[in-house]
Amino acid sequence: MTVISGLCYALYFTLLGYAARASYNLLNQTHLLVEKKTDFLAHAFFLGVFIHVVIFNVYQLLNLSNSNALILTAALIITGLIVIISHTLKYGIKSNKIKPSRQNIILIGLTIIGSGAIYWSSSNLPNIAWDSWMVWVGKADQWVIHGLSVQINQFDAWLSDSESIFNSAAHYPDGLSLIYFLPKLVGAKEGTTNTLYLIAFTLICLLLVSRLARKGAPFYLQLLFIVVAFTTPLINNHLLIQGYADIWMAMYIVLIMLTFMDYHEKHELGVGITLIGYLLMLPMLKIEGWVWLILFMLAHLIVAIANHRHRFRILGLTLSALAVIILIGGINLNFPLGNLIIGAEKIEIFGLLNTQLQFTNINDHLLSGFFWQNNWSILWVGLPFLLLSFFTKQHNKASQISHVFFVLALSCFMFLFYFTEASKWAEDLTALNRIVLQLTLCYLFLLFRLLSRLKGVQQTVE
Repeated sequence: MTVISGLCYALYFTLLGYAARASYNLLNQTHLLVEKKTDFLAHAFFLGVFIHVVIFNVYQLLNLSNSNALILTAALIITGLIVIISHTLKYGIKSNKIKPSRQNIILIGLTIIGSGAIYWSSSNLPNIAWDSWMVWVGKADQWVIHGLSVQINQFDAWLSDSESIFNSAAHYPDGLSLIYFLPKLVGAKEGTTNTLYLIAFTLICLLLVSRLARKGAPFYLQLLFIVVAFTTPLINNHLLIQGYADIWMAMYIVLIMLTFMDYHEKHELGVGITLIGYLLMLPMLKIEGWVWLILFMLAHLIVAIANHRHRFRILGLTLSALAVIILIGGINLNFPLGNLIIGAEKIEIFGLLNTQLQFTNINDHLLSGFFWQNNWSILWVGLPFLLLSFFTKQHNKASQISHVFFVLALSCFMFLFYFTEASKWAEDLTALNRIVLQLTLCYLFLLFRLLSRLKGVQQTVE
């Protein structure tokens, strides 16, 4: 019954995403094109998750009671079904009628076996992810009891406000808690969202394998990708013990990368709107989502400048500006959103980061996180070759943005843990692993795409 309720919840998200696509096509008076069903389902699902989080944020802003939120959600589902049926009857669906090949059936079967093994194993594990249940899931439990619109504060604010309730992560984004909220509200079992994690990850794996196949990856590399994805401890630990947002961050980061590539190929407005939705989802899941969002924008800007005819002039102006900042001792500006301070001793970026700067040697902890924790160590040996391939191989604009983002993300990761107060989270091997996890799917896709391009490996794509 738990698996069925999880499938129904996944169907709800897919319906929201499908209805959004159908609405867009109704406005454009065009049919819906489904080139590959696995791709369509994956994008519909993750777009639906984004729409769900946005809608429930609106419910919070409107101070809706739980019962009214549930009624409006039911009305939304009915409206979505009406939109889908109306569009289908008026314009229809254009789909490539390709029979499932033996290879596709094997790949799908392998993901189902992997998901089944994790589901069976997780049911035998104790509930040891105490902070996730106190923080993310705890918020959802509090909303069910006190109402979705109840004010949640951290300890100090809670002491001075008799009308609010307390949660240690009141300042965290509500995205993951809102994903947990709906099944709790309708009385579904706890395992409903656990099943949803596995469905989401299965869809991502099939989507990534589909893209690798499109890039010429042979069948054995596609099989190996799925095996690695399901057996990497960084990943399956967060699938076994649900309640963290990091695996969702990893899935949306790689989705953004793939959608960048799609937009570069097709230049379709709908793909661009979907990309914006995925980008906006990052800060809705975790505070560091703002960092990845800014880095994606920065990667796009860097690639645009690098391909600009006046790139050397722009580079000169940038270096001159940096030199001036260094000479005047940094930046110290005040804005309505917060302070922007960048100096030799402190860095403060609005409300996102506020830390003293001091070098901490975390070499041993970094090596443990990447290599010594039974972490498919050999895969990370490919990191230098992946970075080198950016200079040795030709890449289109979307691929350049993907590589630049990954380099920026690694650089930011190293800076935070070596030079800021985040080093304490590296020394206890907690956040160090979680940040790596958020980039792991992105890294695996880029690495396997690189492997598929090696001489003698790539198969002919029809």
